[in-house]
Amino acid sequence: MIIFVIWLIAAIVVIYLLMQAGISWLTLHPVRTPLFLSPGYLGTQQEDVELVTDDGVSLATWWIPGESKEWVAVLAHGYLMNRSELSGTAAYLNRKGLPCLLFDFRCHGRSRGRRCTIGLDEMADVVAACRWVRAKAPGAKIMVIGSSMGAAAGALACGRDASLAEALVLDGAYSNLAVAVPGWWRFVGGEFAFWFCKPVIVFSRLLTGINPRTVDVTAALSQFEGPVMFIHGDCDPLATPDQCRENLAACKGEATVEWFPGAGHAEGRWTDPVRYFAALDRFLEAISEKQRPGTPLGS
Repeated sequence: MIIFVIWLIAAIVVIYLLMQAGISWLTLHPVRTPLFLSPGYLGTQQEDVELVTDDGVSLATWWIPGESKEWVAVLAHGYLMNRSELSGTAAYLNRKGLPCLLFDFRCHGRSRGRRCTIGLDEMADVVAACRWVRAKAPGAKIMVIGSSMGAAAGALACGRDASLAEALVLDGAYSNLAVAVPGWWRFVGGEFAFWFCKPVIVFSRLLTGINPRTVDVTAALSQFEGPVMFIHGDCDPLATPDQCRENLAACKGEATVEWFPGAGHAEGRWTDPVRYFAALDRFLEAISEKQRPGTPLGS
């Protein structure tokens, strides 16, 4: 009987660990969500463009031409999403004259790629998008608008190379990947998933060789000197409000935050679109004004 119990416990442990390894692999190789919306469907012009990153990954993108010569928006979606996610934002900005580029991150949508790292490898995708826009619209300033993983990747890329963009809009940005991963499980499955999937972060590190603590958005923001606007739900279980405050405090340049009461992770644009677009308008107006000594961002 004792031997049977020992074997049963051992079998349960092995099955549990195999499940953790499987969940880790699926996390790094996410299911691709089909395209479900486009700026063209919402009435804008739309062109298909293919980009190639420095590490050879082909990215599927939409280029939305616009009249403005001053600013171009590069829009970066979240984990498990694709470029459709920010189609409404792109269409709104385009109606104000801004050209926009939306792209599928590696392993998402119709882009190539062998794995997703929720921010680190995705930096190369942001770099490719911004460099393409620089060549397409020389002289224009770039505003990176990111949602969740896209916000993190945008901040990481621009913190490493500040020449990529002049301004950031970060919706639901986490502070550090080591904190975000447990938050993800709480976000998708509540407290049970939070505790059940604790070992996933260890298996993911073994599979990728990436220490999640080194994927530090807060540190990256301390290196970026341009204006930043955070958009954040005050009930976000993944990138908690405290993480947003850490990011805000770390910013080297002018920074502001637009809180969305009652909103969860990157939900603000859905729960209160009027407030969301008004915040974008204020930010765009602020960064478009000529610099005046002593004028704070968003004043």
